Amino acid sequence: MNRRRAILSLAALAPIVAITRTGAQSPARVPRVALIMLSSPARFRGREESFRKAMADLGYVDGRNVRYELNSSNGQIELLQQQARDLAQGGVDVVVSASTLTTRVLRDSGVTAPVVMIAVDDPVANGFARSLARPGLNFTGLTADPVERAPRLVELLSQAAGKMSRIAVLMNPESSTYRAYRARIESAVMKSGARMVAIEAATPAQLDREFPASGQDFADGLIVMYDSMLYNQRVRVVELARDARRPVIYPQLGYVEVGGLMSYAANPEKDYQRAANFVDRILKGEHPRNIAIERSAKLELVINRTAARGMGFQIPAEFLKKADKIIG
Repeated sequence: MNRRRAILSLAALAPIVAITRTGAQSPARVPRVALIMLSSPARFRGREESFRKAMADLGYVDGRNVRYELNSSNGQIELLQQQARDLAQGGVDVVVSASTLTTRVLRDSGVTAPVVMIAVDDPVANGFARSLARPGLNFTGLTADPVERAPRLVELLSQAAGKMSRIAVLMNPESSTYRAYRARIESAVMKSGARMVAIEAATPAQLDREFPASGQDFADGLIVMYDSMLYNQRVRVVELARDARRPVIYPQLGYVEVGGLMSYAANPEKDYQRAANFVDRILKGEHPRNIAIERSAKLELVINRTAARGMGFQIPAEFLKKADKIIG
C-alpha cells in the first residue's frame, strides 16, 4: 500500500517537474524595437541616443528587457524598402519610424507591427491614421503639423529680411499636403504685403531644372516646404539657395545642419525622447490604434551665422535674440 502511494505521489509530481524544466529551457522572450531611417547612422546618432536614454529612464535595459535594432539605408531608397520588407516578415514588436517617407515605405511594405512615427507630415492625409485622437490603425506617434506652422515661417523670414515684395516658396506638388500648404502659405504671404512666387519640383531632376539660376532676380526671400523629397535633397536645396544669395528659412533642422541659413522646427532629440513614451505604452499592452497622435515638441528657431556670412547676409541683432540656438 505504501509503495502504491509513493508511485502515485511521484506521478503527480511529474507534470510539475516537466513544467519547471520547460520553464528553465525557455526564458522569457525579450521584445525587439527596430528604428528605421533613410539617413546615415552618424547623422542619426544624437536622436538614437536621446531615445535610448529616455527608454532607460523608463526602466528598459538593452539585452535584458528590450533589444534595439538599427536600420539605416544611407540615403538609398531601395535599401530602405528592403529593410521595411524584412520588418514586415515579423519578429519585431515596435518600429520607430524617422520620417514621413520611412513611414510610407513601412505601410506600403505591409508592416503590421505597431509603428511609432516621428514628426510625420499630416498622418491623416497620408493614410497613416483615421484621426489624430483615434488613429485606428497600427500607427501612432508625433506629427510635425507643417500646414499650421506655415504662416510663422513667413513672419520669421520677414523679420529677418525686412520688407519683401516677392517671397518664393519651394514646394512639391505631389505632396499629400500640397494644396492645403499652398493655400495657407499663399494667404500668409499676401497678408505680409508680398506676392508669392511658386517654385515646384516633385523630383530631384525637376529641382535642378525649376530652381532659378544663380544671379536671377526672382524673389527677396525663400521658404522651403516640409516635404520628404525636398528633405532628402537638402544638401542640393541648400546649395541652390546659397547660390541664389537669398535669405531662406527651412522647416527642418537638418537643412541648417548641412549649411542652411535658418530653420523653424521641432527639436528632433526631444521628439525621440517623447517617442519612448509611446513605445513603453505599446510594450505594456496598449494598441497604437487607441493612442492619440501628438504634435511635435516646442518649435525652435535655429540660425546659422556661418551661412549668413557666406552669402553676405546681415542678420538683424534683434532677430538674433529670438533664436533658440545659434550656430557659427
